[in-house]
Amino acid sequence: MKHISRPNIPRFAFFILPILFLGFSLYWFATVFLPVVFLETQYQYRQVLLEVFHTTSLRGIFIPEFRVDLRGRAAQHNVNGIYIPKVQVDAEIIYNVDPNDQNAYTAALKKGIAHASGTALPDSGGLGYYFAHSTTPNLVAQYNAVFYLLGKLEKGDDVFVWHQGKRFMYKVTEKSLTDPSDVSFLQKTYEEETIVLQTCWPPGTTVKRMLVFAERVEE
Repeated sequence: MKHISRPNIPRFAFFILPILFLGFSLYWFATVFLPVVFLETQYQYRQVLLEVFHTTSLRGIFIPEFRVDLRGRAAQHNVNGIYIPKVQVDAEIIYNVDPNDQNAYTAALKKGIAHASGTALPDSGGLGYYFAHSTTPNLVAQYNAVFYLLGKLEKGDDVFVWHQGKRFMYKVTEKSLTDPSDVSFLQKTYEEETIVLQTCWPPGTTVKRMLVFAERVEE
């Protein structure tokens, strides 16, 4: 019988491969799963403070607060930005970003939320289209997760948008899940000035798109 020699595999390879696999797994866990847990925990913590103690900070439990309805006036990004009180979104908007230019929208999403060029600007009627990633807010700089909690919005929730220092108020009307290739909502006619907020869903995947629609209302 002819002897078949086995390939000479260095022993250290049997140790390196598992270590590499473990390292990759830990990297994925740290950059995708941990940020999701962080954002969800932060949201639930604030919800408990609000519903049980009627405050938005731990300090407010022990020190009386003067409750003033600022209606979005306290937002940090009040030149070009978006503020969604329910899900604690307060981020910069980069306007007129080409959604077909990967370099352009990747650069925009490092800073905040992108407004798609060719769609309506605030106070101009029609549909304004805004998009952001849904994961890795802190641990990976090339992505932004300001829209991770978008799915928690419900009909009637407030959305404030700033454009060139002027604030516009919108109310959520509906939300839906669509296929990534479905852009039919861009071809529809909207009787009222409308914005659509889009992110990937579930967080950390590109399986579906979460769309949240909101109509302009007068303050």
